[in-house]
Amino acid sequence: MHRRILNWLIVLLVGVLLLPVTPALALPYRERSKPPDDGVIVWNEDYTLEEGEELDSDLIVFNGDVTLEADSRVRGSVVVWGGDADVEGTIEKELVVSDGNITLGDDAWVEGNVVCSWNCGIELGDARVEGSIIEGISARGLPLDRWRDVIRMPLLIPSSLMRVSGPRVALEWTFATLRSVTTILVIAAVAGLVALIWPHQTAQVGQAVIETPWPSFGIGLLTAAAAVALIVALAITICFSPASFLVTIALGVAGLFGWIGIGGLVGERLMQALNVRESAPLWTVGLGTLVITLIGAGLSTFVCLAPFGWLMIVGLGCLGLGAVVLTRFGRTPFVYPSSPPSAPVEAPVPSNLPEKETENDETENV
Repeated sequence: MHRRILNWLIVLLVGVLLLPVTPALALPYRERSKPPDDGVIVWNEDYTLEEGEELDSDLIVFNGDVTLEADSRVRGSVVVWGGDADVEGTIEKELVVSDGNITLGDDAWVEGNVVCSWNCGIELGDARVEGSIIEGISARGLPLDRWRDVIRMPLLIPSSLMRVSGPRVALEWTFATLRSVTTILVIAAVAGLVALIWPHQTAQVGQAVIETPWPSFGIGLLTAAAAVALIVALAITICFSPASFLVTIALGVAGLFGWIGIGGLVGERLMQALNVRESAPLWTVGLGTLVITLIGAGLSTFVCLAPFGWLMIVGLGCLGLGAVVLTRFGRTPFVYPSSPPSAPVEAPVPSNLPEKETENDETENV
């Protein structure tokens, strides 16, 4: 039975690993290799835009030279890494060169910035540059009066040029997936340790969720709103700014503890469905927390299902937070305050009824 549970967990983790990269793997290789703006990327080759030709996108060249002949036009930006740029045409956006030289002819026209980022030399001539000319650090060093331009350099380079397809996209997907999976596993491990150390408190929070779901949700929503307002109020004052950090930590701990309590309930139902009669709280709570965290993260991954994922996270978070508040972190069970029983009302005795004769009166009459 335990081996079956382990196999299901392995299948579930493999599915989570493949889930974020499914949209990228579904595309053809050529579509995956293109940048988001359908720019032209050249690897280890020179690129020449001949006279009269136009390019309607960005141009990115790695380890190669770029030549733009007269009357040529690039309706985007030109980025060269590890190569030279010889420009006689028009560039409608930025020109960025790293580890190479820039040569702007007399007919060259750059409507954006010219950035010579690293180990780069520049020859302007009579070229027309409408933006800024920024020279970065060279192998011979940089004067002190030029460091201000170097600091401004990342602001002058458009964000679209910083996106590079191919290996970088694959690495970004891989690291993002590993980071998400690691976070989910850490939350499940913390849930198991909390259930191992405080099993009674975790059970009390879960019981409060079952017995008082609506009061728990309402109290949790009000607690979260009040805590956020308190954090903002404390953060805007310099003297109490450390207190806002403490309140944030307390809110996070309470929310996580409530999430773990709900995970314990889900884990119990899963163990019953798997016909596991006896299981330690470590595995029960850890498995339930893992499942609800996976569902919330999985729904939030897809754009069309993201609202449902956030709704689930907020709903369960408020429900668990309210249960934590009502049970005082699981130390006392929460019960509805019962009203005191009302005293019985005696019915009035009518005065016109004849009085009953006692046995003593009958004896006297005899």
